[in-house]
Parts: sequence; structure tokens; C-alpha cells
Amino acid sequence: MAYQYPIKDVKGLHSASFAEMRPDHFHSGVDIKTEGKIGKPIVAAEDGYISRVCHTPSGYGLALYVTHPKRGTMTVYGHLSRFIDGVESYVRDYRYQNRANSVDINFTPDKFPVKRGEIIGYSGNTGNSFGPHLHYELRNAEGTHTYNIVRKGVLRPKDDISPRLLRLHYIEVDTLDGVAVEAPVKSFNILGKGNSYKIDGTVSVGRVGYFVLECRDHQTGNGSSRFGIYRAKMSVDDRTIFDYRMDGFAFSDSRLCNLVSHYAMQQGAKCEVIRLAQVAGAPERLYHKSAGRGAIRVAEGEQCKIEIVVEDDCGNSSVLRFTAKGKADSQCFTPIRDCVAVVAGVGSRVVATDRGVSAFVGKTAYYAPTFCRVQRTENRPDIEGVVVLSDECSVLDPTVPMQRHVTVALDAKVPLELMTKCCVAVKNRRGKYTHAGGYYAGGGKVYLRTRRVGDMVVVADTIAPTVRPNWREGANLTRSNRLTFSVSDNFAGVDSYSLWIDNEWVTLNYNPLQGVVYHSFDRALAAGRNTNHSVRMRVVDGVGNITIFEGEFYR
Repeated sequence: MAYQYPIKDVKGLHSASFAEMRPDHFHSGVDIKTEGKIGKPIVAAEDGYISRVCHTPSGYGLALYVTHPKRGTMTVYGHLSRFIDGVESYVRDYRYQNRANSVDINFTPDKFPVKRGEIIGYSGNTGNSFGPHLHYELRNAEGTHTYNIVRKGVLRPKDDISPRLLRLHYIEVDTLDGVAVEAPVKSFNILGKGNSYKIDGTVSVGRVGYFVLECRDHQTGNGSSRFGIYRAKMSVDDRTIFDYRMDGFAFSDSRLCNLVSHYAMQQGAKCEVIRLAQVAGAPERLYHKSAGRGAIRVAEGEQCKIEIVVEDDCGNSSVLRFTAKGKADSQCFTPIRDCVAVVAGVGSRVVATDRGVSAFVGKTAYYAPTFCRVQRTENRPDIEGVVVLSDECSVLDPTVPMQRHVTVALDAKVPLELMTKCCVAVKNRRGKYTHAGGYYAGGGKVYLRTRRVGDMVVVADTIAPTVRPNWREGANLTRSNRLTFSVSDNFAGVDSYSLWIDNEWVTLNYNPLQGVVYHSFDRALAAGRNTNHSVRMRVVDGVGNITIFEGEFYR
């Protein structure tokens, strides 16, 4: 018997598909539209028990995990507005007992058993959600592996639209000191409509290289919503040399999206940017077939027929056909050795250093051997809202995906009064400096453990968070179901928040995307009813700046 559809009173349209490329992770489920509404009934997809609940400001927000022992699976329901009453009461009491705004609770099978089709919660817009929807997953019973629920037939969206193929890129590759070095990207416009595409003329290729394809999918009835793809297959002269399929993945593999996609081009792209090659570090389990790892090898003057087939998880496919011709050896890419860079990934830890900036790079920091360099500049940028304490430093290459953290040490002259407010700012792809963490370690050294690299600078953030009540002092809130505040921070971000009413700790819910913190009046207030109540709120940012708000309301 098929699983029960997980939500009532919706049209069954989706807003995101399985394994879409997200920043540093595959999307682990399917997002089901709720027509912009909150409060749609969520039902258990099969008999089982609620094995876990989460109540957090990020990720899935309010989330339920239901284990199905007879199926050997688990279903996940994310971004809810609330749980059923029994679970809601348990979570509320647990938060008060532990004085914890965020909780992650596991249950035994006898605590909250559920039947197929039984309401277990209500849809919402909590956590890292940009609009009301249900995030739905099917996992193994242990919750360590997630499945493509459309390919498995758990969900069956109506879709007869083939993927759109947008642009093709070719990257020539050569090896230098054991490091694969890539030539500048060469791009080609794709022509066609429906499910058949071509490239005008012949594509010139070097001795060794690979293709990258920009593509996206749409689903029938979903308007302009964009989706990921299920499969990308490439053949050379009718011989399959590459076949990527996404039937599921272990959560420990989620960051490997940075290898399946072209990491640098995928950043900020509004489509999937798929490498049609199994690059170094990408495990075999992600590919059905990868003869020669998908590399294109064409000798000078020779030609071959290339066919690329892209398929969505509903079985619709599109094909791109073109001819590739090997260019003269004299025109092929020859890399030039950077004499300053050191090679990471071939031995023990290496240190890249330059005038007061060092990067300590472990053997497994990158997925494959990589050239590493750092450089201190004479530039001291002006960053609004913080005190800049060092010159700008270029640390490693932000276009190369990192597997593990590196440690960066930056020299800076830090006044005594700013030592506890020190951190590191890293420039993002939009050119804006943002908080990356780090701390002052003494001796003029600031350390940062990070996978975010590129241009960085030492700063001090001395500005406390801003807290503004969304009610007037002394307001009558008898008919209100929430006590709401707007909260923001200029740089380091909100790190923790606590609220006391009538000198007793009470729960707070935080929506960082909206900058809103609220208390739901989820239990009787200490001072009773029909009286004034004192309010004290404490908000701390990422470097320890503290704001205390005090006020009063009537209820």
C-alpha cells in the first residue's frame, strides 16, 4: 500500500524538488505548496510513532519525525506552525523545565503512537523558510539516509514538462605537481525548444577536459517555480561515459553537492550547474557510470559526437547533441606554476603564510590536492558598523570547495578594550563583508576556524543588538495571543535571547528571517490576570554585546 499523502486541503503542487543544489548541501526532501496559507492539517503517512520533534529558529523550524517500524522508514515534516495538542504540551513543558528556547527531543515508541492519516501537526513557515510550505522527506529508519520520494513513487506529481537546457561550458584540465589545474571556462549558447537542443558549429576541445551544463526543470501547473534534475547522462560516439542519478543520499554526503555541481558557477545561480564529470574526491556511489570519470579526450584533428540527456524525477527528458573536435596541441592549455603557493592534500598539514597571515591546511581540508596561497595587502577597507583592525588579507581560493575546516591566523593591533569584541569578517560573493567568527588569542593574533575563505579582515563589533517592542509601554494585551519584539544586530548576528515576565523565565520563539521574537502566552503569568506585568528581555550578539530591554504591559 502506498504512503498516505502528508497534508490535507492542498492542490498537490511543489515548490522544490529532491536533491536540488543548495549552499553546501543537497535539498533533502520535497517542498509541498500550501497556497500561501498556514495551518493546513499534516497527517502521518503511515502507522508508527513520533520519534523526534525539533523546535529551532533555523533549519526546519518546528519539525516532526515519525518512525514506521513495519516499513523500516521514517517520514519528516518540516516548517510547521504547531504540533498536535499532546505533543505541543509536552514540548512546552520540556522547554520550561530546561529553560530552553530551542529543543531537540527524542521519544520512545510508546510515547506518541500514530495511525496512518492521523493529524500530527499543522503547516507553517518556521525555521529557514521563505514562505508557507511543508518540507517532506522519506528516510531510512535510522534517519541517516534520505530517499527521492518521487522516484520511489511515494509522491506522484503531474508533470509532462521536460528539463530546459540553458548553457554549456567546457573546461580544459592539465596536471601540475599532482594538482588538477583548470583553464578559464569557455561557454556556448544552446539552441532548441521542447526537448531537443543543439549547439551551432563544432565545439573545440583540448587534450583533456570536461563539460558543465546549466539546466533547470519546471513542473506542470507550477508556474515559474524552478526545480532540480534527477539524472544527467553523457555519451561520446554512442558510448556512455558519464551517468549521474540522484535516488537518495546519506546526510554525511550532503556537502558533496559542491562536487556534483560546478562550485564556483553554482554560487548564486538560478539553475543547476552540473559537472558532467566525476572530479577528484567525488565518490563512486554518486554515479551510476563514469567511464574515464567523464573526461573528454579528443586527439588533435579528431571529431566525436556528444549526446547529453537530462531527466527529471517524473521521467521527462531533454537531449543536447553536438560535435566536438580536438584542437592543435599548440593551442591546448598549459598551466603556469605559482611559485608562492604550497600544495595541500598530498601529505601532512601545510602552512601558507605571508606577512602576518597564515592558513593551516590539513591533508583532508580539500577533496583533492590543491594549490594554497595567502597574501596580505596594503588595503584597509571601510566597513560600516565595525572597527577595522587589520589590513585586508586574501586567504586561499574561495572558488574551490572545502571538505573540512582550516585554521587562519591573522596579525592585528587590538586595543585592550576591543579584545573581547574581536572577530573576522569575510567578503561574500556580493562583495559585502560578513561575520565569520574567530577570537582574539593574545599576542596580537586573531584565530578563525572556517570553511569560508577569500578576502578577510579583523574587526571589532562594539554595537549591541537592537530590541524594539511591537507594542506600546503599558499596552493592554488581554486580547493578544503574542508578545512580540523586533530584534536585529548590525554585524555579528543575534546569538541568544531570553525573556522574563514578572521575574519568571518564559519561552521565546525567534524568526531570524523576519527579525521577530515572540512569546505565545503559553501558560499563566506569575502575577495573575487583569494586572500589570513586568518584562525583561536579554539579547546577546555573536561577540558578546548585550542589550537589556525592560517594560510593562497589562493583561
